[in-house]
Amino acid sequence: MKNFLIALFYVLMATYGFGQEVQLFDKESSSIPEDNLLSIAIDDQGNKWIGSAQSGLLVFDGKSYTTFPDIKGDFFTPIFKDSKGNMWVPFSALGDIDVLARYDGSRWWWYKAEDIGPYNILVHDICEGKDGTLYFAGPEGFLVMLKENKWELLELPEKDMVALSVDVSDDGIIALGFGRPDCGLLLYENGKWESFSEKKSPLVINVVRALKFTGDGSLIVGYGGGFGDGGFSVMKGKKWTHYNKSNSGISDHMVRDIEFDGQNYWMATNNGLVKFDGKKVSSVFFREGMFKNVINEIAIEDGTLWIATNFGLVKYIP
Repeated sequence: MKNFLIALFYVLMATYGFGQEVQLFDKESSSIPEDNLLSIAIDDQGNKWIGSAQSGLLVFDGKSYTTFPDIKGDFFTPIFKDSKGNMWVPFSALGDIDVLARYDGSRWWWYKAEDIGPYNILVHDICEGKDGTLYFAGPEGFLVMLKENKWELLELPEKDMVALSVDVSDDGIIALGFGRPDCGLLLYENGKWESFSEKKSPLVINVVRALKFTGDGSLIVGYGGGFGDGGFSVMKGKKWTHYNKSNSGISDHMVRDIEFDGQNYWMATNNGLVKFDGKKVSSVFFREGMFKNVINEIAIEDGTLWIATNFGLVKYIP
């Protein structure tokens, strides 16, 4: 049965992924403890750090999976590697205490809300600026920043705002995504906030799940679904270009993650992996059937995509 499933996977990949190299690590084909994977990041040694739905934090060295006995809880997502090699892991510890943990290569450091300042330290997204400042999106009413080993808080326009996504441009513009009736996107530049909503701007819907600044300063805005809309937009200055099912090859309107491999942007959706080269959109499917290709997060290593899905870990070489 195992050999049949693996063979079927490769047949489907040849059909839907245009014959590129792919490998699936699931409970049938590997020693991974579960298939429902939420997040992934790669450390400086090439180990894959994986947040699972029920098995905690997994570290995959290419052959086997290990865990950290002291790191127990739920919702290990997102996982982020900073430019100094630290691995950042937010999660809900046993007892429902939200924790932001950092692994420096030899030991863990734990940060709770009282260590940083906000009432809630639940983190939804992490990014790093060109100057090394780390940005943690999620805490209610604030953007948490770590700059030169000091925690700083940037107050949001309203106290009840909880950010879903964050990115920062090379020139320091901060973008925050939300899921509010009155605001889906905030930009912070020169000490001022600019708000975008579907009623008062070209924003398609007021749920922004993923953000990515490009090299030319454009901003890719990934939406959280939508009935007939969603997908993603590219904002370049005052010009907006929208991509959805009706005008492009995008396979789903939910965009959870956007990563760049040096040439193409890759997006995690509810129905397959999406490739965007700046003009054309195409999709890659790994399995056949409805709701069979849920992609949660992507990490890129020397052109190879490592993909956390709800059916296992996928290694994909385009």
